[in-house]
Amino acid sequence: RLCQNTFPLAELLAPPLPEGVDPLRLEIYLSDQDFEKALDMKREEYEGLPGWKQVNLKKAKGLF
Repeated sequence: RLCQNTFPLAELLAPPLPEGVDPLRLEIYLSDQDFEKALDMKREEYEGLPGWKQVNLKKAKGLF
């Protein structure tokens, strides 16, 4: 992971975003528990998906 900081899901979904957060990669700032709750899969499963599927999933879940 590129980032050491994690934020609660609610904080990432409510504007404004915390300082330094990449709005195109919100999923990397989630704890593993929030990640699974938000995207209905484990981080390892998500990272195994093709990029276009990751984008579509994030759009469907409101993380894009």
